[in-house]
Amino acid sequence: MLNSHNIMLNSHKVIMNRIVIYILTFICLLSPTAVFAENVEQAYQKARDAYYSLQNSSRKQMYREQWERVYNQFESVYERFPKSKRGADALYMCGKTTAGLYGVSRIKPDAERAVEIFEQMAESYPYSSLADDSLLKAGKLLEEALNDKQRAYIVYHRLVNRLPDGDMVGKAKLRLTALANYAPPEPAPLPERPAVKKIAQKAYKSSEKPLGSEKPSGGTKELAGKGRLTAIRYWSNPGYTRIVLDVSREAQFSAHYLVPEPSKGNPPRLYVDIEKTSLEESLQEPTVVDDGLLRQIRTGLPQPDTVRVVLDLDSVGDYKVFPLSDPWRIVIDIAGDKTPELKRLETEISALPESGNDAIAKVLRESPKDQQPLHIPKVPAATTLRRIVVDAGHGGKDPGAVGPNGVYEKTVTLKLAKALSKELTKLLDCEVILTRSADVYLPLEERTAIANKVGADLFLSLHANANKSHKPYGIETYYLNFSKNDKAAAVAARENGTSLKQVSDLELILFDLMANAKINESSRLATEIQKTLVQQLSKKYSKIKDLGVRQGPFYVLLGATMPSVLVETAFLSNPREEKRLANSAYQKSAAKAIALAVKNYAVNNKLIAAR
Repeated sequence: MLNSHNIMLNSHKVIMNRIVIYILTFICLLSPTAVFAENVEQAYQKARDAYYSLQNSSRKQMYREQWERVYNQFESVYERFPKSKRGADALYMCGKTTAGLYGVSRIKPDAERAVEIFEQMAESYPYSSLADDSLLKAGKLLEEALNDKQRAYIVYHRLVNRLPDGDMVGKAKLRLTALANYAPPEPAPLPERPAVKKIAQKAYKSSEKPLGSEKPSGGTKELAGKGRLTAIRYWSNPGYTRIVLDVSREAQFSAHYLVPEPSKGNPPRLYVDIEKTSLEESLQEPTVVDDGLLRQIRTGLPQPDTVRVVLDLDSVGDYKVFPLSDPWRIVIDIAGDKTPELKRLETEISALPESGNDAIAKVLRESPKDQQPLHIPKVPAATTLRRIVVDAGHGGKDPGAVGPNGVYEKTVTLKLAKALSKELTKLLDCEVILTRSADVYLPLEERTAIANKVGADLFLSLHANANKSHKPYGIETYYLNFSKNDKAAAVAARENGTSLKQVSDLELILFDLMANAKINESSRLATEIQKTLVQQLSKKYSKIKDLGVRQGPFYVLLGATMPSVLVETAFLSNPREEKRLANSAYQKSAAKAIALAVKNYAVNNKLIAAR
């Protein structure tokens, strides 16, 4: 009887379970879009919350990866639900997020990608209420950020004619009136756009043309045989600012420092004269920075073929000016935290008798010959390890080395960087920041600027070595210094994307940069990483060759204000090591070894307590 009773109970359970399944199935059949709609809305609201969280945090906005994280959430909504209303909204927010990133980075490829996304959104979702908003934002970016007024006119014209009922038509008409001189002689054909999905997936990939290669605007003509200042970019905080002047070709230049003159209301100023160069029309208006260190950036023409870039400063501790090539640009590094000696010197100089009227306008027209750079004592080294910046070499349009089986250096270094970030976070009680967390292109000067801007205590740049022969293999670690042999110079030339001749020229620049480059600390960090990498990897892998610690003039390390190293984790050109670099287990082992080395370095230098 008991067995029969149990059988009956089990039968009832089976029947009840089937009834529940039938009911749920019936509900889903009656309303198949209910669960779908809920998923769409939840995903979109989650991305939207992340966006507004970013907007409310000035600290988060400093980091590119925070913008990428928000972008990726909207991209996911768009890719999963492209036919829903939220799919259109999400693509619009992809453009808005990318435009927001440009507002912080001031890198033109970010603005260009935002324009592409906005145009594609209007093309794919013409019935969306955000279609006209998208075209208006695309037009403004073209007009203000990219100085492409003719294309901006075309976009505004498209808005007015294709979306006449949109609430942005009035604003577009005003812009058309203002840009009437830029109207094409006849209706220009709409440019072909790539597939929607392709644009969304590549929204954070840089433009294929190098920075500084933009065509002159309608109102600016490049002088025959001469260059043109095409862009001014900067990264800043109250203690450090890096300014980059993009010039279309190599040019002679000189830098001058002017001490403050309180009696005349003149702040300390630094200016650079670039010879045989014309000025892009869009750069004639001052750029207000006001970060506590740099007030604004102004331009002028003291002579018809000389461009002057003036930096109005609130304060200055030290500065350096040096050129980089391919594309050619001038980098200006300004450090804050003035020493008492500097303050006393400025006070004494400002109290000297005046020797003529030196108003700001005069700075733009005359070139004092006797102003010399100030030489400031070093700032004491950090006593705690708070923040590490990990740089994944190459990226985007720059693949780096390519292995015999098609593995890209940019892919390997990104995976290594993410693995190292996790290991450092586990092992050390400090913040880890990636210069890039996706397949995007970053100029070499931006990578160091990120580390300086966030006040990093260490900068680690990850790379994979290469050689014309498939035979060489092994691990080597570099720090910034003069190259001591042809091999080091050849590696620097490959990582810099320059020739050996340009590397030799770069060594001359290092004479003025060695004092604050923390060479000794970088050497100790490189030695610890090299030793630990070889020891730890040799436990799991055969033929781990120790190529030692070397010195070289690497662009990516130039101007770093903290100990910095470049790690060549293996040879991508060697088939055996190419296979290892592409393997997640090897990546994790290498990341663990580097993290352990950083900990050992920190303990030895009393940056953290031994555990």
